[in-house]
Amino acid sequence: MTSSVRSNSPTREEFSERLLRGSVKKYYEPVVDIDWDAPLDPDKFYLPPKLVSLYGTPLWDTMTREQQIELSRQELVNTLSAGIWFENILNQGILRKLMHEDPTSNATHYALTEMGDETRHMVMFGKAIERMGVKPIAPKRYQRMIINAVPLGFKGSVLWVAALIGEEIFDSLQRQMMDDPQLQPMVQRLMRIHVTEEARHIQFARDGVRKRIDDMPRLNRWWISTINGIGGPFFRYIFSNPVMYRRVGLDWRQARRTARRSPHRHEMQISGFAPLAAFLEEVGLMGPIARMMWRRSHFLPAKTPRVAVEAPTGPAPDEVYDGPANIKVSDEEHAVRVRLTGRLDPVDGKYHWRGTVFGALPEDVLRRPEALLTANGRTAAARLTERTPQGGYSVTGVGAPPFG
Repeated sequence: MTSSVRSNSPTREEFSERLLRGSVKKYYEPVVDIDWDAPLDPDKFYLPPKLVSLYGTPLWDTMTREQQIELSRQELVNTLSAGIWFENILNQGILRKLMHEDPTSNATHYALTEMGDETRHMVMFGKAIERMGVKPIAPKRYQRMIINAVPLGFKGSVLWVAALIGEEIFDSLQRQMMDDPQLQPMVQRLMRIHVTEEARHIQFARDGVRKRIDDMPRLNRWWISTINGIGGPFFRYIFSNPVMYRRVGLDWRQARRTARRSPHRHEMQISGFAPLAAFLEEVGLMGPIARMMWRRSHFLPAKTPRVAVEAPTGPAPDEVYDGPANIKVSDEEHAVRVRLTGRLDPVDGKYHWRGTVFGALPEDVLRRPEALLTANGRTAAARLTERTPQGGYSVTGVGAPPFG
């Protein structure tokens, strides 16, 4: 395992301060940022068809389109219901942790900010379930007893690893669904809000693990690298909850058995778990028992090949370039200021960078989004994607970044 904490990486306080600034500049109030009165389209899905558990199976092909849409609705309600219970568990764990932390530190302030985000997400999920006209899927009594007991064990790195397990898999799947044109507009908006704010939560949790891993006692490291494997059977149950199939009128035993054996479903689960799996391997918290449990639950491929990926030329993950730059659009060059960051994507093995361009650009620039961005003496192909509410432009790129 390589050292997880770079000598030039920001301290926990500096990293928390950065996230606090981001929370001020980009956050949502779901009560007003989603049009809850807009009508739902009876011919649109609530999950992209490819993410519905029975998609790609003979049983799916025998269902009418109305049944397929209804199953997507019930599966979304199941996911949102589970999200509410998990956000509740996470907030309890964070609140208990904060009883022993410095109330003046940036890390404490961001943890409180995250709790505020999570409570708004619970409101958002609840209002979405209500708008869909479906009852939430509540845990059984024994499950509620476990839910109430689990936060007692969320201490130290266990808290942050648990947060990643609960957030990253859903986050990865949401990124695949939020721009799907087959989706209800309300669902698209909900997913975009959740992905935007969860990105900061995931960074905070990852940084918490990285900062602790080098000083973690060997027994603690073994325990965390083993216990995280419980996430595999847990998500396997969540993603094939019998209640969803009963509500659609299917034989739930046959439907669950079909979903759990579906090769397409296995591919979706592996894709959703890939970023988190890569991180756990990076920091040395994917033990053999956990790996076996994730694999048996079909969140890891049967055999995980070791592929050497050459590190890109550029800054370390989570580092930010904020400074002058030149952007060339349609043969016109403009002096601007940019704020950029990037990371190596564990799924495609490529370096993805993004950020904001600050400065005056032609009004029709988004009609010709391809550009060349130069910063720190480096030039890279870029794409302008949208005008931000703050008056800048979102910019993205893949490959060696124009900074570092």
